[in-house]
Amino acid sequence: MDGEPDNYGAGVSADVIEIEGLHKSYGELQVLRGVNLRVGQGEAFGLLGPNGSGKSTLIHLMLGFLRPGSGRVRVLGSEDLERIRPRIGYVPERQRYHTRFSAREYLRFIGEFSGLGGPALAERVEHELATVGLAEHADRTLGAFSKGMLQRFGVAQALLTDPDLLLIDEPTSGLDPSGQREVIDLLAEVRARGHTIFLCTHYLQEVELLCDRVGVLSRGQIVVERAVRELHAPGASVLIRTSPIDIETRRRVEALGRGVHTETTSVRIDSNTPQLQSEVLRALIEGGVAVIGLEALESPLERMYLQAVRGEAVERAEPDPMPEWARPRMPPPPSLPPYLPPPAGAATPAAEDRPQTTGDTLLNELLRRNSRDRDDPVQDGEVGQDADRGTKG
Repeated sequence: MDGEPDNYGAGVSADVIEIEGLHKSYGELQVLRGVNLRVGQGEAFGLLGPNGSGKSTLIHLMLGFLRPGSGRVRVLGSEDLERIRPRIGYVPERQRYHTRFSAREYLRFIGEFSGLGGPALAERVEHELATVGLAEHADRTLGAFSKGMLQRFGVAQALLTDPDLLLIDEPTSGLDPSGQREVIDLLAEVRARGHTIFLCTHYLQEVELLCDRVGVLSRGQIVVERAVRELHAPGASVLIRTSPIDIETRRRVEALGRGVHTETTSVRIDSNTPQLQSEVLRALIEGGVAVIGLEALESPLERMYLQAVRGEAVERAEPDPMPEWARPRMPPPPSLPPYLPPPAGAATPAAEDRPQTTGDTLLNELLRRNSRDRDDPVQDGEVGQDADRGTKG
């Protein structure tokens, strides 16, 4: 809004993202149904959700690429999302570039488009190429990059202006395990720089390694939030891999609890607790059995996620250790109305956030907005600018 004061950075702790009662529909298809969310300065927030839950739609609303049906979106202290967009770095799930340019050329173009220039721009370009491990490939055309390299390049372009907020959408989607690990390690380094991060993903490991807090988007609302450190307890079910276990040790181990089951070279513990796990490990070691490995069969984060998307009551094993700065501003958990399926004949997304991530619905909405606002040349020009910036990633 013109003339709106920007309170962000005014010497008081402010939420970087403030969302209240946010609704968004595509025609008759309800996607977001009253989202409430706060993300504090310097925090890394991970948003989990099933395919088609609206994660990408939420990011597009924060960028101002889409307009909400109702509700409030405030980012970096402002509801004028067009004005504060230069202070946001965006890593889209599907990145599209003019592949005949080299990495260095493309970043220089993006920097000039964002108002940078001269030696400062050249320094930023080289710095971010080194940050993402592409300095040696700076003069290769983007068309010769692998998918993993393009993902890392996307992080470089998002960091180029040293933004206050990073919006990251499915950063490891479609990558092989090696590429996923590279991107996660890169984002962990970026996390240490102190940016506020909003990460959409469906990989639990990304949230566990990168985020301070996690929320689950399901049935159009964020149905649960937790501090990630609260979810670092032992898994509800674990498997201990061992050297061969003799019969006497197996009997001693199984006598520790009804949920303890042994095989020749493994022990499974269901309804696991730290005390029971310690007792089992002690019995194995005292029996001369080597412990080769221990893996959680269902982590607390996985259990929370599955309970949330199934609509079950989410268990909490211990008090929430959320920082005090976050407590006063967290809205109360929303009361969910019954889920209403789309009416007969309504379009139903068949893939991950289809209305938002394929680009088709985003483009169609911008074109519809353009048609509606045809009599307003100023607003019409703004729409074209939004669409252009959206395609540049």
